[in-house]
This record gives sequence, structure tokens and C-alpha cells, in this order.
Amino acid sequence: MTFGIRTFSAYLKDADGFLEQAPPLAALDHCVDRLAQVLGFDSAWYGFMSWGPRGGGAGAGLSGPGVVVHGTATLNLPGGYFQAWQAMRHDDLLLDQISRAPGQVATWRRGQSRETDGLVAMADRYDLGAVASATQIRPDVQGALFLACYRRGGARLRNWHADEQDFIYAAVEVLDRQIRDRAERPVATDEAGVELLVSATGHCIFGGARLRALGIDIDGPLRYRLKAAFGGALAGPGPVVMDDLGLVVTAMPTAAGDDVGLRAVRVTALSPASRLSRREAEVAALLVQGLNHKQVARQLGVAPATVRNQTSRIYDKLGVGNRATLAAALGGAAPVGGNGQGSA
Repeated sequence: MTFGIRTFSAYLKDADGFLEQAPPLAALDHCVDRLAQVLGFDSAWYGFMSWGPRGGGAGAGLSGPGVVVHGTATLNLPGGYFQAWQAMRHDDLLLDQISRAPGQVATWRRGQSRETDGLVAMADRYDLGAVASATQIRPDVQGALFLACYRRGGARLRNWHADEQDFIYAAVEVLDRQIRDRAERPVATDEAGVELLVSATGHCIFGGARLRALGIDIDGPLRYRLKAAFGGALAGPGPVVMDDLGLVVTAMPTAAGDDVGLRAVRVTALSPASRLSRREAEVAALLVQGLNHKQVARQLGVAPATVRNQTSRIYDKLGVGNRATLAAALGGAAPVGGNGQGSA
């Protein structure tokens, strides 16, 4: 079977349509599914990874590169695939191939002369007959797109022809660029801030260009501080305040069971309200409306002593001493009927 320029052009047209209709990562799912239909493979594993120096990390036993996988997804594979790969990553012959020939697709077929115990175990567990894997070793980005395509079957399974391998490599190269372009497009910044996509450990994969709109260089000297702040926000329970930078980092809700995908964080300019927890913000809003501690406690279903303690923390965080200055700090009017100190 031949896959020429017309077939590839038609695929790119489909991919461009997906990217225009859906967010970048959702569009990637559609692109991989469409590629499976075009090339005739059964399942896939894909996501984003960074490459380190040779001689350590995932390919250490093979003198291969160190890699860090930042977020992954699968097509027609059971849950737990990423964790299974983690257990055999030192035996991954495909990573070793890519490190030795970065501009080519790495292939492996069940029963070939060179095998490792880990790769054979993965093949047996997930019925992987023929594998083709492609990515780009890009030191200039935190995470480059990788794609591993799998065909199932026995000895008569169709192997990966040269034109199919070229198709896969070109698709990965173009999709990496297109997805990054969509995800990095500058957006107007306002009180809502900007949204970034980061790994579970805080590596910023997409959105660095948007963060620059707030005057912050994601690749500059603050890189590791920002990574720690992103990771801290994901770990919770509340936002991370970076006082000296005037920023607040907040983790966005994640889908249930999403344990290896990229996570969204929102970065906003620091405001007085940003320093407060959600409950403290609720208390502050009611105090500014003129409610006393007993009324606030009744409305929130807590004890008046709890409200008094929370009021004290609110005042400390915002550097205010009464409700009038609290209202001013929060950008509101002084409370009607308040006595300035919060009556019982």
C-alpha cells in the first residue's frame, strides 16, 4: 500500500479541521484516531516528552537518552498503560533507536532478533505485534510530541513500510508545530489571567507565550520558581501566591481519573482577594455587606468564634484593621451599618 502526497495532504486537511473546532489536546485525540484509520493500526500511545543527555534516565541501560514524560493519552489501550511502560522504560529499544537516529521512525516487531525482557512483556500483555514510534528531540521546548503506533497480530502481521514510516514522522512533526501554535496563541489578558498547560510536576508544556503577556519569561531565570509554583498549586489545597512577582497560580479542575494527562493552571495578577482562601473570601464579602459575626456565622453554618478567627486572618493577610479599610482593599464601599471593627 502506498501513501503519497495526496493522502498526506488529505490527512493534514482533516487535522487542521480538528484543530479549528476543538482545544489543542482534544484535537490531538481526533488527529491520532484519524491517523489510525488512514494507516491501519489498532492502538496508540502518545503525549509529550523532554529529552536529556545520553547515558541516563529512561534508556540508561541502553546508553540512551534520559526522558521525562509529561502527559500521555492512549487510543484503544486499557488503563494503566503508562504505569506499565514506566516499569520497563529501561528496556525500551524504541527510545534507544530514536536517540541514535533522531530523524527516523523507530520500529520493532515481535520475534525480531534484538529484544529485551521488558519490551517482550509489554508486547505479550497488550498484544503489540509491530510498533512504530516517532518524536523529535527538541531541547528548545519542555515537551515535544511523541507517538507510538501499534499493530496487533502474529507472524503474518503487516510490518511498517518505508512510506508509512515517512507518513508517521511527517504527521508528528506537523502536529507538534500546529498544536503548539494553537496552544501558544496570545490571548487578551484581563482579571481572569492566562491559562497554561503543565505536567503533573509543574513543567509548563504550553502557554509560555501567554505568560509573557503578564511580563514573565517562562524560560528565563524564574523558570524553576515558576515550576515549583505550578506544582504547588496542583498539589493543593489552595492557590500559590508569589508576592514579589505579583502573581497568583491556581489549579483548574481535572477530569476524574486523569492521573497522567496535562493539567491546566491559571496565572492571574495578584489582588487583595487573591490572598484569601475561598471561605475567607466568603466571610470578607459578608462583612463588607455589613453583617456582624453572628449573622455571618448563621449564614455560613459555622460558629461565631470561627468567623472571628477568620476575620482576624483576613485582616492580617490584607494588612487592614477594620471593615472600612477591608472594603477599600477589596475595591468595595464601606459596609452599611458596620462599626469598623466587626460587631458580635
